[in-house]
Amino acid sequence: MGKKFILDSSELAQWHTLVHEAERDYGCQLDENMQSYLVFTLMRFARKQQLNSRALAVDFLKSQQLPHNLRSEQLRDIGDQCLLVSGLYPQSAKKRQVGITYYVDLGRSAYQHISEVTQQGIADLYQQLAESLVLLMDLLLTIRRYSAPAMEPLAALDLWQKTGSQAAFGQISDSAMPLHENLLQTKNRH
Repeated sequence: MGKKFILDSSELAQWHTLVHEAERDYGCQLDENMQSYLVFTLMRFARKQQLNSRALAVDFLKSQQLPHNLRSEQLRDIGDQCLLVSGLYPQSAKKRQVGITYYVDLGRSAYQHISEVTQQGIADLYQQLAESLVLLMDLLLTIRRYSAPAMEPLAALDLWQKTGSQAAFGQISDSAMPLHENLLQTKNRH
């Protein structure tokens, strides 16, 4: 018997609204496939309590021993978790003693690998995900900043330097401004 998925239309609408707001605030417009993928990924993982609870690189290596369909499924989960951790929970990278770019690189690799071993229509989507991971991460960082700073300034600097993340650059600019103003005020007093 097949699995039945019941979609809560209000939950779906809320995630779509949040992604649309992030697109507007970030200044981009995802195509329909990427937007839908991001929304459904957020919905799928919203209820999971164990995001980033395992060593994803080990899972990536183990996936190479799995049959094709299970390998693609596990790699999709790895890519999705890397996307969500890098965008919504970047501070957890520090707890795991890795940089955020660890998740970016591993997520890109997982999506890229799927694109190389699946049929053409699906392959195109995963190739696009691999190429757009930083943009999707930036949208998630934008969402994250609605409630709290996404990451520490040095982590944002590292992420910006290694990936070109515009959301990380924005956070650097935002956190550097008070420091600059404080230095000017101190200088003017002397």
